[in-house]
Amino acid sequence: MATNLQDVMDELRRRHRSAATVVVAFLILDLVLLAIAYFAGASLYRTGDPSIIMGLWIAILVFGLGAFVLRRTKFAALRLKDIAAVKGTSALLKTLQDTTIQVASIGGAIALMGFMITILTGDWTNMLRAAGVAGIVLVYGYPFRSAWQRVVIQLT
Repeated sequence: MATNLQDVMDELRRRHRSAATVVVAFLILDLVLLAIAYFAGASLYRTGDPSIIMGLWIAILVFGLGAFVLRRTKFAALRLKDIAAVKGTSALLKTLQDTTIQVASIGGAIALMGFMITILTGDWTNMLRAAGVAGIVLVYGYPFRSAWQRVVIQLT
C-alpha cells in the first residue's frame, strides 16, 4: 500500500512540475511581449483595420472569461470524483495537468492577441491591458501542489 501511495505522489509531483512549468513559461512570454511592446512598439507599427483591432479585443474578453469557465467546469468536484472512481488516480492527475495547461494556453493566446493589437495600433498600452488580462488568467490557473494533494487524498 505504501508503495502505491508513493507511486501516486511521484506521479503527482511529476505532473505538477510539468503543469507549473508551462504556466510559468507563458507568464514569462507575457512579460517578454510586454517589454518588446514597450521598447519597440512604435517601430513595429503596421497600419491595421479598426474592425480587426476591435475583434481582437472582443476575442480577448471571450478568451478571458472562457478560461474561468473552463477551469471551473473541468475542476467541478463531481466531475473529478467521477474521473477518480471510473478511471483511477492517474486519470485524475492527467485531468488536473491537462486542464491547467489548457488554461495557461488561453492566457498565452491572450498575450499574443494583445501584441498583435500593439503592432496594429503602435500603442504599447494596449499590450499592457492585454498582459494584465493574460496575467490574471495565468495566476488564476497556476497549480498549487497542496490543492492537488488534497484532491487526490479526498478522492482516492
